Amino acid sequence: MKRNVVVAVFASLMLSLVACSTPQFQTLKIFDSPGRVVALRAMPDAYGGKGYDHPVSLTTEAMSRLLQGIRVQRGLLSSTQHAALSETEIRLFAPHFVKALEQATKEEIVTFFETAEFGEDHQLTTSGGLFVAGGNLHFVLSNFSVKTPIWQDVEEYETSVRNRPLEQVEAQPGRLVFVPREFMVTSPDGEIGSMLKGKPWQVAIGLKDFLSTQDQVPGNK
Repeated sequence: MKRNVVVAVFASLMLSLVACSTPQFQTLKIFDSPGRVVALRAMPDAYGGKGYDHPVSLTTEAMSRLLQGIRVQRGLLSSTQHAALSETEIRLFAPHFVKALEQATKEEIVTFFETAEFGEDHQLTTSGGLFVAGGNLHFVLSNFSVKTPIWQDVEEYETSVRNRPLEQVEAQPGRLVFVPREFMVTSPDGEIGSMLKGKPWQVAIGLKDFLSTQDQVPGNK
């Protein structure tokens, strides 16, 4: 209860800040390692002022199946789909996402960041966030395997990428989809899975409908 009050006051104060870009304030780290971070961030005017549906309880198995269904379509014309997260990434991220959603307040979004080595001077950066609102799970992918220089000692780099995972390193044409398609829903805030450059990819999944099918999946109880 005490943490919820503090976060609520903190989020209220943030609404009075004026900036050129949307501020993101880290409120709690769920997991932190040199190459991977999962954290909660307080967001100004969360979900249009209505707030998210947090906290939310999901099983790790359900979260894994949700993540397995998220696909990337890169480019403006390509119909080829790739998994947004590999099986290894899903296995590593899923339990931390579950824990984060259980601890998140109505003003907090779950964010994630990951890097992988790519040669001696570069790395591949993937980052984004997820939240539950309006009964739907929203998955945001700001960066998808973006090639970035290894500037571990540069404070500006650390701030703009590792500590601001919802911001794009560079514009990427493409979109997110969810398979099976019948569970993909249109966000009430506008088009999802935008093909436009300069906008993070996002997909929304009907959570209740998807979870209602899970007792029919072998191995789930």
